[in-house]
Amino acid sequence: MSIISSMTSSSKILSLVKRESFFDDSFFKDSWEDFDKAVQSILDKFDDTGLKVDTGSRSKCRDVYSRIRSSKIDEDLYASQALQITEKDGKFQAVMDVKDFNPSDLQVKVVDDRVVVEGKYEKKSEDGSSMSSKSFYKEFTMPPSADIDQVATALSKDGVLTVKAPKREGDVAARPAGALTSSSSTSSSSFSSSSHQSSSSSSSSTISSTKKVSMSSSSSSSFSSSTMSSGMGMDSLDDMAKDMKDRLVFSHENVNLKLPQ
Repeated sequence: MSIISSMTSSSKILSLVKRESFFDDSFFKDSWEDFDKAVQSILDKFDDTGLKVDTGSRSKCRDVYSRIRSSKIDEDLYASQALQITEKDGKFQAVMDVKDFNPSDLQVKVVDDRVVVEGKYEKKSEDGSSMSSKSFYKEFTMPPSADIDQVATALSKDGVLTVKAPKREGDVAARPAGALTSSSSTSSSSFSSSSHQSSSSSSSSTISSTKKVSMSSSSSSSFSSSTMSSGMGMDSLDDMAKDMKDRLVFSHENVNLKLPQ
């Protein structure tokens, strides 16, 4: 079944609460494990030394992750970004590394039943004569039981962003079998690019363009998962966390600017 977005939609910009360093601020404590998992996924993808993230190796693993991120970000904004999505008992939580994006350009807003995170990544050439700029865009579709009116965001001093939505109060009705499944996906875009790449898997959806792009796009992606039950094991929850990433929409555009001499 196709779902066509209405031309009119409600939108609200959220306050981005700034906090201390991520692992030094107890405010983020319930997100520490999620971010460790996010870093581990990047290490598993790009590092071949077998590093495993735990409380003892956390600092070393983050240093290795930072080096990987620095070397890969110009190729693709998203492939090396630490990002973890969890949904449990009707609550939604996302944690992501955004330290390479200009904090003043970061914006989090609620659009209907979605949370949109936008920002900008800029980099000067080695000789300082030019600057490249990429826009950063992520879109999260909230689960049906999440309270979209209570979405809260916070940004740590070292560039870790959290987005949380609690379960609606009084929403105690259990989902019927298959209620979590959805196969709708709609998108429309107008752009010109000499190099455009798109890939999709059960764990992520990524759109990447590496040349000059003029883009205007609107897209949505939802996920399909097996029926939830209160007695599911950790493996099932991990599978669901992977499926959650199909809720994401990624896009960016490159702009090359010639700086004045």
